Amino acid sequence: MGFWRQPKPTFLRRALFQIHLWTGVGVGVYMVFISLTGSAVVFRRDLNTRMLGNIPANEVAADAQKLSEADLRAAIQKQYPGYTIRRVAMARRRLTPSEATLIKDGETLQERFNGFTGADMGSARPKSVAVMEWFTDLHDNLLKGETGRKVNAVGGALLCLLCISGLVIWWKASGAWFKGFFFDPRSGWKRINFDLHAALGFWGLVILVLWGISGIYFGFPDFFIKVVDYFEPPELVAGGRRGDAFIAWMVRMHFGRYGGMGVRITYVIIGLLPAAMFVTGAIMWWNRVLRRWLASTRPARARTRAAFPAHAAAEQVD
Repeated sequence: MGFWRQPKPTFLRRALFQIHLWTGVGVGVYMVFISLTGSAVVFRRDLNTRMLGNIPANEVAADAQKLSEADLRAAIQKQYPGYTIRRVAMARRRLTPSEATLIKDGETLQERFNGFTGADMGSARPKSVAVMEWFTDLHDNLLKGETGRKVNAVGGALLCLLCISGLVIWWKASGAWFKGFFFDPRSGWKRINFDLHAALGFWGLVILVLWGISGIYFGFPDFFIKVVDYFEPPELVAGGRRGDAFIAWMVRMHFGRYGGMGVRITYVIIGLLPAAMFVTGAIMWWNRVLRRWLASTRPARARTRAAFPAHAAAEQVD
């Protein structure tokens, strides 16, 4: 009758089920790791703004002039006697603090200074920001730079494979498709677990696929740029290109760089979705694969104990 009306018996469904199962088993822990670290860095910009804020506008007169680099160095040296000023980075924007690197007896400080008064505005890398930057590097690059980004790109491709195969498995039939949207809390726990896994996958499908594709982009941006150049050659397209706009939109969507606090809180919650799906999927794997395998090997283990009673006695002692 065809896949759309009777999907269960089809070879495609059985094959994709195996692909979905073993891909999930193979990369499930990685997906949990990426989703949890992604949720952890959602508020990175908020933390940076709070800990590394600009010079308050109400403290700067409209006609105020910034200190020259020499005057700023003198003000810094007065506040940090005995320190060597290795570098001063003069801020380009009016209200952005300048930064200085200070060294004394092997100790290195990175401090921020008011470019109008020379006042110390605190560390340029407070511990909370340093920890967040570490988590960001862990999520983006696996602490391995470009190599880590490419590994994440492979993970993004596998996430897309999980989504596509999961969608095919989720499809029930033309007359029962709506049953995959929810789960019935009155069902048995195995049925609830299966339906919850399917429903979470359906409702999170779009954002999960987008995270997967954008993960591939971060690892191999040149490929995406070449695709855009092929369909919209820069020399033939006047103004902004739709491909470039799509990539920029995809990046904003990946990080939740739109909307307000509500969007970021939502991203934290959605970021836990792969972890929830891994748990529900692992429970199904245990019931469908490991449990059956253990049951099938039980007679063989019993025969081994019967043939080697001393071994069986040792197992009981253990």
